[in-house]
Formats: sequence, structure tokens, C-alpha cells
Amino acid sequence: MKRTSAHVHQPAARTVTRAALVLPRPKRIGLIRCLLLMAMSVAASWAASPVSLDIAVKSIGAPQPPHVVGDVLILSFRPDQPTRFVGVRFAHESWSVLHPCARNDKGMFVLDYEIPEGVRELRYRIVEDGLWTTDPSNPDTDVDPSGVAFSVYTLTSEPVRTVINPKATDGGLTFVFNGPPGKRVALVGDFNNWDPFMDLLAETAPGTYTISLRVPPGGHWYYFLSEGRRILDRHNAQTGVTPDGVTVSYFESTP
Repeated sequence: MKRTSAHVHQPAARTVTRAALVLPRPKRIGLIRCLLLMAMSVAASWAASPVSLDIAVKSIGAPQPPHVVGDVLILSFRPDQPTRFVGVRFAHESWSVLHPCARNDKGMFVLDYEIPEGVRELRYRIVEDGLWTTDPSNPDTDVDPSGVAFSVYTLTSEPVRTVINPKATDGGLTFVFNGPPGKRVALVGDFNNWDPFMDLLAETAPGTYTISLRVPPGGHWYYFLSEGRRILDRHNAQTGVTPDGVTVSYFESTP
């Protein structure tokens, strides 16, 4: 039976078999391979990578209209007078969260804000040393019932999102696997005693499979199994190697 909801795994049995080998400490891979894995994970899409995002933020030398890099909204602001702090508040967060902007080498205050899933219109205000104002680089504004103006940025389409496994959600940890549609995909790891039948992923979209589960705190090793093949998680840059020389994926779960 496929599991589509989150469930709790108890620690794996202590008995070690050839299929459930005790693994060494995880092996962190180099930057070049990490970037290659990130490039593979977006499958030639334009999701924001750390490199492209860093370039987008550092290269801003003048105020620009809001724009999106992958799934990240870029806002830029240059004060007319000496300013110690610039931040941004959003309406979909009930204006309660203040996101601080970083100041780049060109004197620009820049915010790179990951767009929440399901949000297609971003209403926001800039906070300059405690004073709220609209974004002077964005001509699209609106006014609330009390007459307070705010800036508006509307997405023309759902942004392409970068997948990084595992992702913490309300259901525990969520894993995503991309591959051919209509296949049987299992998550196999030390947290389920390397059982290839216990944790089957649900195909939530053609070729996209997901599963959410809870695991005990600590380091864990795993791989995906599809069509009889062990598949390394290309959305996770951390790996470990079994005594048999098999490379598997690795992650750390916090309480």
C-alpha cells in the first residue's frame, strides 16, 4: 500500500545484514560537483542556483524594478539620505515579518526573497530606518481601505522552484524524485531498515514523486529505488559510501 501521508519511523533494528550495512561518516563533496548536482536537479530549467542568485544580488548598482530569478524575488533600494537599516514587509505575512535587506558593495540595499508556494501577487512596503514607504523603483502601487499605499508585484506564472532534499514541512521531511512517469519509486534508507517496500512515493504530477515522513534525529543514509535500480538523490549534494563501495545519499535530521 502506498503511503501518501506523513508517518513516523522508529529507529532501525540493530541487526546488521549485507543489505543494511553500517556506513561511515558522510563524505561532503566538492564545490564543483555540488554545482553540477544543482544544475542536474533543475533539469535545464531556470530555477535560481546559489551562483546565479549571488551574481544577481552583487551586480545591482542602481535601483531596479522588482524581478524574479528562479523562485526568488529581487528588490533593490537606494536611500536618498544616510540610512542604517532597510527592510521589507509583505501583506501575505500580515505585515508582521520584517525582512532585512543586505547592502552590497555598490551601496545598494537588496532583498532576495523566496516566493512562497501559491502566492502570485506580492504586496509589500519598504521600511527605511523605521519609516514605511512604497518602492520608488516599482510604479505599480495600490491603496488599502485606510488610504495607506503599498507596492504590488504580480507574477505572470508560477516560478520554477529549486528542489533540495529533504525539505522540512508540517508533515516532517519531504523528499522529491523526478523521473519517467508511471513508475514505482521507493525511498530506501537506514530509517526503514532498508526495506524497498515500506516507503513508496506518490506521483503528484507526471514524473514528479513525493513522500513525507518523520525520522529519528541524527544522520541518515538512503537512496531511491525504481525499476530495480538504486538511484542517488540528485537533489541532495551530500553522500556517503558503504563498505561495499556503494555511494548513497546522506542527510541529518534535527529534533
